[in-house]
Amino acid sequence: MNAMPRRLAPLLLLLLTLGACTGLKPLTPLDPARKSAVLEGCRRPFLPGKYRLVHALETVMPDGAKGTAVGVLVADPRTLGFRTALMTIEGFVLFDAEAGEALRVHRAVPPFDAPAFAEALAEDIRLAFFPPGEAPAAWGEGETGALVCRFERTGGRLVEILTFKGGVMAIRLYGTGQELLKKVKMTLPEGPGLAETLEIQSSGWPSYTLRLRLLESEALGDY
Repeated sequence: MNAMPRRLAPLLLLLLTLGACTGLKPLTPLDPARKSAVLEGCRRPFLPGKYRLVHALETVMPDGAKGTAVGVLVADPRTLGFRTALMTIEGFVLFDAEAGEALRVHRAVPPFDAPAFAEALAEDIRLAFFPPGEAPAAWGEGETGALVCRFERTGGRLVEILTFKGGVMAIRLYGTGQELLKKVKMTLPEGPGLAETLEIQSSGWPSYTLRLRLLESEALGDY
């Protein structure tokens, strides 16, 4: 067998190193007596019932271009349904859509008229405001001492919820190959689903960042 060319050895080492760094890190088991408290913390980012939320939004695109808008969201995690609208500060509607069994767009002006935009926004809403499931597939201690819950999704995807020390939480969406698709970072919510600030980052194409600041919240009906 021929020896490996010297110029390929560093490349192979780099590929092996990168491969070792991808994927989910193993969780450190915790005392089973802590399970209830950990799971309760993992539910904190999500709405407990039907709510109307108003956010100030800032979008940041890969080229650094920024945009601002006001977002209004009426969402019900019990039905997994929502209606959302993006408006200018003056009240002009840029985008209006609702989702239940299907996603329906009522109004979309350029550049918000691309079908991919509606699908991406719907996924962002579900990821940030709807719980990913009843019981996690795994829970424990993760990176830098964070408390972690992992939920399996249909199609091989996975959602990870992390509570870090210092009052910061994160939600991460992984693909079938454990590649990171989206992540949500938020301040620890004062009430379930009511984080004062949210940042959503998408690693897909096109990549983007959404920053949300909560302006108003109203519970709708009993929950």
